[in-house]
Amino acid sequence: MYKIPTRTSLFRRGVLTPLNCVMCQDSDEYSQHLFLGCIVVQRVWVQCFRWIEITFVQHNYLMSHFEYFVLPYGSLKQNLVWKGMWAAVVWSIWDQRNHNVFRQGKVDAKEIFQMAQLKTWLWMKHRVDVFNYSFSNWHLNPLICIKKGLGFRV
Repeated sequence: MYKIPTRTSLFRRGVLTPLNCVMCQDSDEYSQHLFLGCIVVQRVWVQCFRWIEITFVQHNYLMSHFEYFVLPYGSLKQNLVWKGMWAAVVWSIWDQRNHNVFRQGKVDAKEIFQMAQLKTWLWMKHRVDVFNYSFSNWHLNPLICIKKGLGFRV
């Protein structure tokens, strides 16, 4: 069981009454739905896979999804960056969800994905010594950036 304060978990604690997912309004909001099952979020994941040009089978459980989120033939460091992209997508989904709940924001799958791209690029820029790619390079050629720009600091 995840300790994420989704609407369903808040309802169980007596904190909140509406249960609908703020992204799609079609289902109760619980962690598996919010991060994987929601139709809006599925569009984000599809954009992510298309961007990196790989085929991926969508898993229904968060841990399985994370574990199988790999670049075929990628090195350990390259897959570490790709796992960072997974974390950035999840983080961006949560940010968008909170924006919708607390500021009545509008749902936009493309914006969620773009925020994940930016978060990953910023992480690489500050964490990887030899990562000298502009955001536009990262946006247009992520595989080149991942394959060539991985001189991690220890």
